[in-house]
Amino acid sequence: MERTAWMINSRSILILALLCIASVAWGQGEELRALSTRPNGEQVRQKDGVDRVFVYEYVMQDIPLMDDFSIDRTRKRNARASDTDVTLDHIAYRLEVAGVSTPEMAYSTDTTFRRTVDGAEPPVTTRTPLPSVFVTVRDLSTYPVTSQVIEAWPAYNILDSLIAPPPDTTFLTSPALIQDSLLVYVVAPAGGTYMMNDVSTPLILWQDDDVYINGTYPVEPPTIGVATFDGLSRTGYPYDFENYSAYGRADHLTSVPIDLEYPASDSIYLSFFYQAKGLSGDSIPQLGDSLLLEFYAPLEQSWYRVWGIPYVDQAAFQQILIPVKQERFLKEGFQFRFANYATLSGSFDHWHLDYLRLAAQRTFNDVRLVDVAYIYPEASILQTYTSVPFRRFNEASASSMALNVQEKLRNLDINDRFITYGMSAVNEDGGPLDNFTNGVNSSGNAASILSVDHPINSAPNSFVYDNSPSTDAAFWDVKFWANATPDINRYNDTIHLRQELSNYYAYDDGSAEAGYRLNAAGAKLACRYDLIGPDSLRAIRMYFNPMANQPPTLPPDEGSFLLTVWTSLNPEVIQHQDYSFSSPEYRLDGIDKFVEYELDSVIRVEGTIYVGWTQTNAAAMNIGFDRNRNNKTKIFYKTGNSFNNTSFNGSLMMRPVMLAGADPWSSVEEQALRSQLLIFPNPASEDFRVRLPDGIPARATLECVDVTGRTILRSPVSEGVALSTGNLAPGPYVVRISDATGFTLAQGRLIVQH
Repeated sequence: MERTAWMINSRSILILALLCIASVAWGQGEELRALSTRPNGEQVRQKDGVDRVFVYEYVMQDIPLMDDFSIDRTRKRNARASDTDVTLDHIAYRLEVAGVSTPEMAYSTDTTFRRTVDGAEPPVTTRTPLPSVFVTVRDLSTYPVTSQVIEAWPAYNILDSLIAPPPDTTFLTSPALIQDSLLVYVVAPAGGTYMMNDVSTPLILWQDDDVYINGTYPVEPPTIGVATFDGLSRTGYPYDFENYSAYGRADHLTSVPIDLEYPASDSIYLSFFYQAKGLSGDSIPQLGDSLLLEFYAPLEQSWYRVWGIPYVDQAAFQQILIPVKQERFLKEGFQFRFANYATLSGSFDHWHLDYLRLAAQRTFNDVRLVDVAYIYPEASILQTYTSVPFRRFNEASASSMALNVQEKLRNLDINDRFITYGMSAVNEDGGPLDNFTNGVNSSGNAASILSVDHPINSAPNSFVYDNSPSTDAAFWDVKFWANATPDINRYNDTIHLRQELSNYYAYDDGSAEAGYRLNAAGAKLACRYDLIGPDSLRAIRMYFNPMANQPPTLPPDEGSFLLTVWTSLNPEVIQHQDYSFSSPEYRLDGIDKFVEYELDSVIRVEGTIYVGWTQTNAAAMNIGFDRNRNNKTKIFYKTGNSFNNTSFNGSLMMRPVMLAGADPWSSVEEQALRSQLLIFPNPASEDFRVRLPDGIPARATLECVDVTGRTILRSPVSEGVALSTGNLAPGPYVVRISDATGFTLAQGRLIVQH
């Protein structure tokens, strides 16, 4: 404990200086930063004002146990009262007297009195304390609830005038103790099975879901998929968004109860692999950041720290073996958990956990894993892009397919294995299943990573997507598989990808590992696209991450930009630039959700184009950056006199969208961050009005912000009341409606034309 306290105190001294550089990589005028959020939709769930707690039940498991995180075995703690597996168990009341709780209970923690005024001249007042009771007061803010017994008095005073009966009772306006309740629900154990060595075990191994199960953050993990610890809570939002330098205990990964009633002589070991940093998080170690492991002693109901490590530089995954020998742990109901200390204001200080095993009859050097596995996901088998428009693909299908792709397989065994590998593909609209065996590796592969080549549109496969069963858009289910026998885990032997061919071009794999930013007014960002054929560009889809810009930098949602299309960067030739300007929009309903920005007008494009934006203020807007697919030669920025190629390896999460007969995007339900704001007339010449679907609340405020980020108009607003444009120069504005607390309810664009 003394060491931990020292680390925290030392860290507090350095934290402000470190945060300026820890999460930043930079070129000349450009930055790459750690993400601040990874929304999973929990934040947008509706609240009804009722206090509830859900108690999750689990199936106790037996050893041996194993998880390589190639599938997600965490319990999603998102139950609702209406779910079929949820039962109301009991209601916990805050106040109880003599074993009884009633809804109207209220008490004072100070003495209350009966005042009696007699009929004498002058009147004589007698004050007598009202009878006290002992109240059980429960803390309903945590579960299991805690309680204490305190002496309390009725929440009223009585005035009894003998000359003017009956007595008057005066109730306290704010009694210290008021009845409250907590509905306690029980959630039945989750179903599903997990096959380990061809033996069926319960699927759920982890009773919480703080960590992020993913395959894109680590560097050369043991197998595909890791559990990532950072400074984000289970909702995907920071534990402390407001305090940029907040630090403390962050994520947990807690096992379900385990029957470990074994003698110490059975030599039980827990092993796992770990890595700091990877492709995500920040870039340098910081004092105090750490990963630790704790064991639970069931009879003592206590947790004990058994292992820990401070933050380290980027390195290969390391395997750790921990013996479980103490009698206190060798009980039914044993658990273990991992936790990290981190900066709590974003996706900082990453640790990646992989390939965990708990078993008996092991030794201190039991590191052998009889397993062959892929180590990375795949996003596409196209040439250059991860997606191209359906019509353009059909016009040049052969040249659009990759000639071959290389995947990484790892033989974890210390012996050579006979490995076969291949791929399959099928159109979801119908058609045959194409399946190919692409290679064999049988020697020199012990404890090594193999780059295995899969022919696509080359001999002997010569495979090209056949879209004849599809109309306007096609979706393909593609799998890369590997086979080695024996093999203790089949889940990591296959990579699945879903190839979309619809109406857009993309370089990225759909997952952001960082945020890319320019923070200068007038800065320009452009991404090159070599089009397959002439087309009509109507929009650009982008993923923005709502990062916490360090004060005094402008908040990212106050950024503004003009969508811009170039045909050349040197010399600079602008084909189109929007007249109305846009601001970053951040979706709360899931991870890596794109937002579509329509051009002011559809334009014809062909050959080579560059799409992006021109910033109109200095807010850093943090567009998603995919660090797994390197297209740095396609990314250009301008903060001075000329465009420069980016210094970072990766791909912008920016996708030009073409006109098409069908748009799968339009069929996807999108939960907007803000409500629909109606502004009319728009464009406006003399005045305008605003309207919200649910009405504008009392004491709401309207702001008009120009393209430089300045607030030009701030005024109270009511629905239907006209606002003059007399002080607004012609041009575009962002209109924001805020409630009395300053929370932004809605925003939209207004064009002023005098």
